[in-house]
Amino acid sequence: MAPATVRAAAMNGWESFVEERAAPSVLGAATPPESMPLAEFVRFSEDVVARTRDVAIPWLAGGSYDLTALGPLGDAINSAGRVGSALRRLVDYFSLLQDCTDIRLGLEDDMAAVSYRILDPDIWPRHHDAMFTLGIVSQILRRGLCSHLGGAWDKIEFAFEAESHEMRGDIGKVVCAPCTFGADTNQIRFPAAMLDLALPAQANPPLADVRQLTRSIVMKRRETPLVDRLSQMVLRDLNSCAIEQERFAREMGMSSRTMRRKLTEQGSSFQQVLDECRMRQAVFEFRVRPDLSISQIALRLGYAEHSNFTRAFHRWSGISPQAFRTRLAATAH
Repeated sequence: MAPATVRAAAMNGWESFVEERAAPSVLGAATPPESMPLAEFVRFSEDVVARTRDVAIPWLAGGSYDLTALGPLGDAINSAGRVGSALRRLVDYFSLLQDCTDIRLGLEDDMAAVSYRILDPDIWPRHHDAMFTLGIVSQILRRGLCSHLGGAWDKIEFAFEAESHEMRGDIGKVVCAPCTFGADTNQIRFPAAMLDLALPAQANPPLADVRQLTRSIVMKRRETPLVDRLSQMVLRDLNSCAIEQERFAREMGMSSRTMRRKLTEQGSSFQQVLDECRMRQAVFEFRVRPDLSISQIALRLGYAEHSNFTRAFHRWSGISPQAFRTRLAATAH
């Protein structure tokens, strides 16, 4: 799978929170003009918090981020009339900003949620890029609340992939809301009624060409190798739902037979993609969830029997899952 990238504009605005509290090297000497490796941006956000000892910086950077730096997508968000349409545009076109990421807007009963998770299992720790992205979401929510006299921030909740001690500070005080940790994704939950809040009109807003954004998404998908697209779908759905060839093929707009043929042309197969994703995700699970048993991890990866997982992992790595986990724990200390 090709390395994920993010628009270099993600670095915008951090300097106002960092420059007096960190060495210049934290911000980097040079930034690529258009994009940068996602892993590099994540390391940057982790390094900012480690050096400044201020866990609030990514949240503040996201909350005050100038959305016009996102180009046409920023214009589309800024020109949205309601919170729901602004968030939907952010979610629907987020892949134009950042690769290999699962971001969703969902509804459950009377609550809505925006969830965010990097799919690449090799990128960890990845705590504070989530704070930055959820900070951008909070910016949109607060715009809606500005014209709503009653307010609703006291009804907002957060969940984070990281454990609380890994976040280097009291996150609840930073976001002014209840938080849970060790979740499968990073999430901000809020009353669904907030989706209907009107957003303040922007002065002379640029005309948003949502159709062009849609065309850009289609073009990006066509240019992404099929193996990479399939890998991201598998990593997205591991731990959450059944892995089915037919469903993935339909999502990509082709029959399962056509998908198998195209994978063969690229020197791969569905099973090879699935096996590779499972093994990389297994290493992630060992690193992030040391308290889970091998059997529990096998179930999370979709294996009915942990013995099947053990054999597959041994073929992939040359050692057993338990031996690999022991070695990983030793290197971590």
